[in-house]
Amino acid sequence: PPSEPMRAAGLILALVTAAGVAAPAGGFRSFEGHGGPVMGLAVSADGAQALTASFDYAVGLWALDEDGPPRWFDGHNAAVNAVAFVPGGRAASGGDDFDVILWDLSTATILHRLSGHRGKVMSVRPSPDGAMLASASWDGTIRLWDTRTGQALAVLDDHEGNVNDIVWAKGGATLYSAGHDGRVIEWDVAAGKPLRHMADHGFGVNVLAIDEARGWLAYGALDGGTRVVDLASGTTLADLTGDRRPVLA
Repeated sequence: PPSEPMRAAGLILALVTAAGVAAPAGGFRSFEGHGGPVMGLAVSADGAQALTASFDYAVGLWALDEDGPPRWFDGHNAAVNAVAFVPGGRAASGGDDFDVILWDLSTATILHRLSGHRGKVMSVRPSPDGAMLASASWDGTIRLWDTRTGQALAVLDDHEGNVNDIVWAKGGATLYSAGHDGRVIEWDVAAGKPLRHMADHGFGVNVLAIDEARGWLAYGALDGGTRVVDLASGTTLADLTGDRRPVLA
């Protein structure tokens, strides 16, 4: 992994008044420390902290209302692609080493190393109650894990190629996944089975966003396609495509 001096050289992110975080007069703050590109970002529910995942193999925990260096979490053996806060003072990360790691935020120590994927991990998402963690991988699967024991619970396999993103719904009863095959799939978590294809886009789908209260799911794709679909019917509510550049976040 890169050295501390290498980390200190990197400019990693700008948060523009996100999640209720107060910004200085210029409208943004910069946080320096990583020694490579930042691949993933998560902000805590209270807006006080941020997690960053980097190509430098490290996870950083940042206090957004304070100056100073982050707390480093070292445990991956390759680039880290995704991070998430997990209820109960924990965090999760996934990387190019095929591993998912569950962390204790207070001690920066590994609680569980979750191994089983056979490709890079691109997304990690805790269930709303924090009891389960879902991970999406370029091995074509989604894996479900028990966050207390680290035990593997299920493997969801219906995509034809890389799985790029996942989001939970219905209190953890439903999961949506996005893949390089252009599909957005709705899953019954308890049964471990696909319920329907919400979209067959034709180009790889990279990212998902959901608003259950308003009843919609949005996705962004490799061809620039950006669409909002109705959760109940699966029909397209809006096509927000701007140009042909890939939507990555």
